[in-house]
Amino acid sequence: MKLLHVCDSIIGGTGSYLAELLPLQAAQYGPNNISLLMPQQHTSYLERRVRESEIDILTFERNSRLHGMASLARVYASLDRRKYDIIHAHSFGAGVISRLIPKSAPIVFCPHGWSFDMEIAGMVRRLVELGERMLASRADRIVLISPHEERLALRAGIDKGKLRTIVNGIAPAGSDMAPASWDDERLKLLFVGRFDPQKGLDILLEAIAPLDDIATLRIVGAHAISSGLTATDLPDHVSILGWLSREKVAAQMAAADLLVVPSRWEGFGLVAIEAMRLGTAVMASNVGGLADILDGGKYGFPVPPGNVAAWQAAIRGLDPAEISRRAIAGQKRFHEFYSAERMAEETALIYRELIPSRSGEP
Repeated sequence: MKLLHVCDSIIGGTGSYLAELLPLQAAQYGPNNISLLMPQQHTSYLERRVRESEIDILTFERNSRLHGMASLARVYASLDRRKYDIIHAHSFGAGVISRLIPKSAPIVFCPHGWSFDMEIAGMVRRLVELGERMLASRADRIVLISPHEERLALRAGIDKGKLRTIVNGIAPAGSDMAPASWDDERLKLLFVGRFDPQKGLDILLEAIAPLDDIATLRIVGAHAISSGLTATDLPDHVSILGWLSREKVAAQMAAADLLVVPSRWEGFGLVAIEAMRLGTAVMASNVGGLADILDGGKYGFPVPPGNVAAWQAAIRGLDPAEISRRAIAGQKRFHEFYSAERMAEETALIYRELIPSRSGEP
């Protein structure tokens, strides 16, 4: 089985997803049978285990989103795609390119969050939904990372027969995980993500501004393009750590009392299960895939999205015993439901549906 994975960005959730899936596929099919086409400018974001898996890395130039789309189309069209048994495209741009250019192998598309799930005007959303319905006919299977994504797809009129929901999974935490240093008597809150409207950092900052007596906040991330916030923009109880390696992010999570995820929309919310894996409680917007993960409060603290007052009240109302209880419930849920091995096995079943004669052997 020879696989070509195509993505237009490796930063964020898509990169984390591929860091879980590709090493497992390299072990199953052989690294010489796995190729990844990705932006040259993002190679520094590739996780070490992807590099060490020895898969074939192909690149295209992405100096901007529009330039990257054109460059991806040129490189993708020039590849000898006939040598691949499956082409697996990730996120909007790669999904458009791989489905518009004439097919040479079965196409599996994973949106990693539907483009029409964003906060956009109604007319624009309907046009995007129409585009996705039309492009769906060009994919052999559409892999959805949460029940929320499946519900959106069905509501948008996308062919149910093409849909397969494979909930995201990640590997268990290593036994050598040591928490980062964080000595503070107040509640230790951690935000991890891009500084953009989707991730809702502005909501969190406004909510926590007057809570310096009870909470401290560390922010891991940055603007995807511009330099963004600086330390001088923030009160004393809030600090920005910038982008960190996944190992260092995990160390910050292990030190925190609570991961806070104030997203306005989210197809899944991988960062939430990364915290659950470590036994760190999660407070998140009750929206999209995050609502699926927290399941009404069984496995964390759901908060109405986009509501500063609700976030402020939720943080003020936190009880240490309840934080501990939901942290334990979340960690148990992680081990029962969110394994990377299960995700890889279910993905392999889809490949075998499309190429029944190959049974998954190298």
